[in-house]
Amino acid sequence: MRPPASARPAGRFGRTIALLGLTAGLLAAAPAAVSAAAPGPGDTTTGEAAARSCERAFDRAVRAYVETTARRDLDGFAALLHPEVTSVFASDGEVLDGKRATVDWLRGFFADDSWTQSFSVAKQTVVGCRTGFVLFDSVYAVPATGTRVPLLIGVSYTYQHGRWLVLQNQDSVGRI
Repeated sequence: MRPPASARPAGRFGRTIALLGLTAGLLAAAPAAVSAAAPGPGDTTTGEAAARSCERAFDRAVRAYVETTARRDLDGFAALLHPEVTSVFASDGEVLDGKRATVDWLRGFFADDSWTQSFSVAKQTVVGCRTGFVLFDSVYAVPATGTRVPLLIGVSYTYQHGRWLVLQNQDSVGRI
């Protein structure tokens, strides 16, 4: 004698339906859980804390840009670059498209130890955890030849996967 249907194991089809029902229930609950964790319109404390955290991370990214340049740390500088970075140079208007082209150019630049470069932040802007911009007042110098070139260097960043990455780097001759 067969047990009644209610007492029999559900079988593959029955288990699939139960699993789909469970999944649908979890997915239906997910938006509520996410919205409960996200700051509401009146909850400025969480939003302000997140913004301050992004600003501190941006400050660290700007310092890393300056420090890796001073150390001529190619790997460290390359880690700051977005895969689709664009670099534009004041000296000849050369445009480098992408991380590979930028790193290839930097390899030769960092290999030359005859130059120095100063960086002073003239302007810095951070928009949440989305974009950031820094404008450096800079002097590129080759002491042995007496060469001094004043530059303005604008660096635009994007925030991806918890990191600030350089999306565009452009210099122009002149000072503020």
